[in-house]
Amino acid sequence: MEGEILVDAQDSIAVLTFSRPDKLNAVTRPMLDSFSEKVSLLINDPDIIGLIITGEGDKAFTAGFDLDMMNSLEGDEPTEFFKHLEKIMYVLSGSRNCVTLAAVNGYAVGFGAMVASACDFRFFSENGVFRLIEIDLGIFPGSGAASNLIRLVGPSRAKELLMTARSVTAHEASKIGLADRVYPQGELMERSLEFMKELAQKDRKLLTRVKNLVDAMTGQDMESATDLEAVYTDEWLREFRR
Repeated sequence: MEGEILVDAQDSIAVLTFSRPDKLNAVTRPMLDSFSEKVSLLINDPDIIGLIITGEGDKAFTAGFDLDMMNSLEGDEPTEFFKHLEKIMYVLSGSRNCVTLAAVNGYAVGFGAMVASACDFRFFSENGVFRLIEIDLGIFPGSGAASNLIRLVGPSRAKELLMTARSVTAHEASKIGLADRVYPQGELMERSLEFMKELAQKDRKLLTRVKNLVDAMTGQDMESATDLEAVYTDEWLREFRR
């Protein structure tokens, strides 16, 4: 099975699913291109406020890239491939008008872990597993793998996870701030949809302004973060007074 990227949009919530369950939802190049195209469309769709990303079945979010595809890259193809990947991760993590949530329903390995860490929220099923495996494959963990992880778990923990390439269970992910919530496998999507529907009831401008403020403040020193907060507040007040 070659696999595909499925999209189910209802009202203001979209669910994007990695669909290649016989291969633990491992992503081929056509799937990556489809993922890139569909994510870009969804996060810029004025009718979509929330995007949930998950994998088909109960074993994997996505186990990463198809190894046959990776091993077939030759000449300048690796450079082109990883630059393309870097752009995809930047688009996902830089989403300004849409709230993103990774519903990690099993193995999130390599690319899967990168996608999960690029989202605003990560809900794990009890059998969810996070692993940035790149160093064991002789691949540099760039394209957002390091920068997004630092933002979530801090520099020391990020170094440890990137250098060891070890697996992080859902229980540990919750303890270190990598997982926002953990649910039984059968409840994961229901709870993820409930969460997004709750957010969708709120004022969209305020919701996305809060998201963008927190993203902008992350990594700043206290003075810079406070200045940013004041700027965002002033912008809101000018609109509020109209």
